[in-house]
Amino acid sequence: MATYSLANERLRALEDIEREIGAILQNAGTVILELSKEKTNERLLDRQAAAFTASVQHVEAELSAQIRYLTQLPSGIANSDSGKK
Repeated sequence: MATYSLANERLRALEDIEREIGAILQNAGTVILELSKEKTNERLLDRQAAAFTASVQHVEAELSAQIRYLTQLPSGIANSDSGKK
């Protein structure tokens, strides 16, 4: 049972990463839209740029942790668990 709990936790972490990537894309879109205006709102650009940077750093750290975890698994374990129900 603990294996399924750990697997579910890993899947939830990946779903969180996916949501954060969506937020990154929204921040980038907001910045691009704002930059297309004749007069830009510098405060909005600064906030969006800071949010973008923080989100990218968080996603990078989380993906690195996921990759580290996967590289520490003995080969064959991840594949053998995928067929169980």
